[in-house]
Amino acid sequence: MMEYYKILLVDDELEIRDGMIQKLDWHKLGYDVAAAAENGVEALEKAEQVQPDVIMTDIRMPFMDGLEFIGKVIELRPAVKIIVFSGFDDFEYAQKAINLGVEEYILKPVSARQLEQSLVRLKSKMDEELEQKRNIDLLRRSYEDSFPILKEQFFVSVIEGRMLPRQIEQWLNQYKLSFVSRYKVVAVLSAGDNSFPGGRKNDFAGSEELIPIAVRKTAEDIVGKYHELHSFFYSNYIVLVVALEWESQISLLCQEVNEACREGCRITSSDVTAGIGGIYTRWEELKYSFKEAENALEYSTLLRKEGRLAAYIKDVEPEDTTSRLQLEEQDERLLLNAIKGNNCDKVRSQIERFFARLEQASLPFYQYQMYIMEIFTVIMKLVNVYQLDTKAVFDGETNYISAVLGLHSLEEIKNWFITTCGRVSRLIQKERTDTGEKLIEKAKQYVEENYTDAELSVESLCDNLHISPAYFSTIFKKETGVNFISYLTDMRMEHAMKLLDTTDDKTYMIAAKSGYAEPNYFSYAFKKHVGMSPSKYRKRLEEQD
Repeated sequence: MMEYYKILLVDDELEIRDGMIQKLDWHKLGYDVAAAAENGVEALEKAEQVQPDVIMTDIRMPFMDGLEFIGKVIELRPAVKIIVFSGFDDFEYAQKAINLGVEEYILKPVSARQLEQSLVRLKSKMDEELEQKRNIDLLRRSYEDSFPILKEQFFVSVIEGRMLPRQIEQWLNQYKLSFVSRYKVVAVLSAGDNSFPGGRKNDFAGSEELIPIAVRKTAEDIVGKYHELHSFFYSNYIVLVVALEWESQISLLCQEVNEACREGCRITSSDVTAGIGGIYTRWEELKYSFKEAENALEYSTLLRKEGRLAAYIKDVEPEDTTSRLQLEEQDERLLLNAIKGNNCDKVRSQIERFFARLEQASLPFYQYQMYIMEIFTVIMKLVNVYQLDTKAVFDGETNYISAVLGLHSLEEIKNWFITTCGRVSRLIQKERTDTGEKLIEKAKQYVEENYTDAELSVESLCDNLHISPAYFSTIFKKETGVNFISYLTDMRMEHAMKLLDTTDDKTYMIAAKSGYAEPNYFSYAFKKHVGMSPSKYRKRLEEQD
């Protein structure tokens, strides 16, 4: 089925609209007249509904002239093509239309031949743009097909330390390579050239190039069963970048990598060993984990006597564990976001992770206190930013620092932090709700006092309230259930109906008193809102009396 370019036809004269529709064989030209409108206001609504490819519009119309309409519709649909027709040979209008990006400017009366020529030219241009878009899509698909190679190049650059944090962040976002879990470890596996000790025949003899592929697949199946991972080849290694949800999962990972080595040995009849680096949180730190994994690999042959084919760097080169106890920037950000977002589960999870690391360190209790104060600092940041009542936050306790440090176990302190963070989160939510309600009350009061002013708009209101229109519109809709324009229109129409019922004022006077500078547009809006014109509404009231 052939697809046609959709056209929206806009002219305030019905005869002209119908005449244009009947003049041409639109489908033969590759178009379909999807909708028609009699003025710019109605045309904007139709444009949102039918999403036209082309808009043909008169330049002079009531309520909103063609140039204003074109400016607004281009904001909604930047790619839409515009054909303007006008009864005035007005150079200034033509110049403004061209500056807005109009494709054709045609003088009335419009002949069928002239209109057809314009549409043929426009279709040729749109066909060419569509073909270009398809070519770009084709290139994009080709680019996506090369993604595995690009991904491997990215990981090689990371472990070699050739990428800056900013570049890494761009790659992670572009290719969606980030892990859900926080911690990251590098493991390297090596498949030796010699046959596996024990004299078994190497089944891969003559196809040795397949051995690394088989080992990589084996490692992916075993380690990838429980962890997110990325694997790739580098030098003579199979490299695994593995995500851990908890640091304590390193023991499980060591067992899994050891099992992968054993299974690799069995399948390929080759000597497969591995080294596992340290745990890190930042991608740019993986170069350290890789180097540590290489170092650990050197120890793997020594561990064979113990039945181990995989060596973990901390087992062979222990280090001071206390250096890992600080609350890192990412931890702090996640905890802050969880508290501000009133996400109790995430708050608990972040605090429990920190305390799990404290427990693993096995330090004297007094040494924990300096690390505990880091979480306390996070809480105080939020208390100060939101100007929360400290008595409400700390349940009436005034000497709250002594209170938390006076607890006698890590479990007690952890629970105290979880409870306190919950209070902070609830107080922030209450503060936000109260602020939103007060804002809407101020807005309603301002509208009540100024709705008769034709210049009143969401922009002027927000200037008075010193907030952004986008933020206000979101809050207003959330608090009232209607958008601001509908609310303002309802108020103006209620006032207009009251004046029609209680006064003998002319329509133009009622329009002005109701906030409409243009009487014709007031009548149009009134009829759309009430279902009848102002005069008919008044007449019906008189008949009821």
